[in-house]
Amino acid sequence: LNKLTEALEEVVPICRRRGGNLKVQGIQAQAFTVWKQGKFRQALELFHEIEDDIGSSAALSENMGHTYSSLGDYEQAAKYFRQAIICMDREEKLGKTTGDKGGVLLGLGLIEDRQGNHEQALLTIREAQHVFRIRANGKPSSLIAKAGMSIAKILLKLAEKETDPEKRAAMEEEAVTAELENVELFEVTCGDDSPLTASALKGLGEAYMRRNRLPEAIQALARSYHLEASKDAFDLLSVMEVHNLLFGIHVARTKLGMELDRDAFRSYIPSVEIALSRVRAMKQDANAGAYYKLAGEMMAFAEDYSGASSILSEAIVLFQTENEETVSSLISSCQDLKEYCD
Repeated sequence: LNKLTEALEEVVPICRRRGGNLKVQGIQAQAFTVWKQGKFRQALELFHEIEDDIGSSAALSENMGHTYSSLGDYEQAAKYFRQAIICMDREEKLGKTTGDKGGVLLGLGLIEDRQGNHEQALLTIREAQHVFRIRANGKPSSLIAKAGMSIAKILLKLAEKETDPEKRAAMEEEAVTAELENVELFEVTCGDDSPLTASALKGLGEAYMRRNRLPEAIQALARSYHLEASKDAFDLLSVMEVHNLLFGIHVARTKLGMELDRDAFRSYIPSVEIALSRVRAMKQDANAGAYYKLAGEMMAFAEDYSGASSILSEAIVLFQTENEETVSSLISSCQDLKEYCD
């Protein structure tokens, strides 16, 4: 990209002087290049230069919508996504080949969701999913599932604020149904071990939790945990989120008077060990220590007290490298559990 940038800095001024399509193509090439370099404001200036020169088009408006979104300017992003849809409708009437309307609708819906307009976002993303279903023509499509994941998340947000118990239950059940389809679609189109399948399983677990279907939630989250720990693009935060959800369900069950399911904890240890091997390859700091603490707690609940004590010791050492005020409670917690395990 750096070499391309250098070349375009020489070529684009010539294209500007010549004008016409050559000018547009040159500026467009430069805009895409700086966009890929993360220079979104510079890309935006170039997109606006094209807009001033030739007016709006579906492709240009969509690119500007994504750029404003990357800059966190959701109002302008929504404006340009809507403009892209208007341009697509106009171009379609003229018999021209249009762009990815479903993708633009999904982008707009995600922006509306971030703006807190959940009801409108739900409508927009439902429309996007409808477009994806028509395009798929009855075949499995990961785009249907991608929209479905957003639909499920928004339904759970709306259900949280819904005061009518029947309406709230209906939203939550629809979220479960949506996530079940998402998991199935990702398994077929991306594979059983895909990161997208892992994310959908996490969403399914959360939806089950909202319906208090805890055994099913545990099953979904346990599988998500294993996939998150194993995937190539290891994300410690994602692993810890699923870990905490899974651990939290078991704690909640004990508070309801149910017996602690130690067999279940033992079944999670292979996933924990995979995650530990990945974390050991990372920088050994308090972030790694935070996972060691979680792993130690899981091992203790699985009655692997020796393993728990060892990994908690590692967590304590790493926490002690940080500011004492920040980590003192974490160190105390690890020390107390380690003492119990010993």
